[in-house]
Amino acid sequence: MLKRVLIVTLAMLLILALSGCGEPGEPVNHMGPDEEDEVTLPDELPQEVQAWIEAAKNDFAAQTMEYEGILYLLVTYGEKPTGGYDVEITEIVEAEDKLLVTVKFTEPGEDEMVTQALTYPYDLAMLDDPQLPVEFNATGAETDVPVK
Repeated sequence: MLKRVLIVTLAMLLILALSGCGEPGEPVNHMGPDEEDEVTLPDELPQEVQAWIEAAKNDFAAQTMEYEGILYLLVTYGEKPTGGYDVEITEIVEAEDKLLVTVKFTEPGEDEMVTQALTYPYDLAMLDDPQLPVEFNATGAETDVPVK
């Protein structure tokens, strides 16, 4: 009986660990209400953008990068000790004189089962570059996001 419980527990932990692991380089595209400015994310990002993400993922910061007429918005949550942390760009609104980006940060709850591995949560969005300054606003587990 104990052996069966141990096997079931190990199987559940393996399923939980695998379900929390996404493919790196699979950013999510979040756009505001103006859908005609939307740019579909390519299957593979340009090498320069991939290198930028890789270099930034250890930091807790919001950054922008213009590359070939596309504005990339990257928000990284830094290195975290477990799974259960998340960062999501929830809204992008083009105001009169700036681009307003809302970012939601999530931390695991005290009793939440999480992957026991280092994680580097981030979110990436891209849109046609509106040539406006960008302002990031944090919600959820954080009240501010440092801008690089």
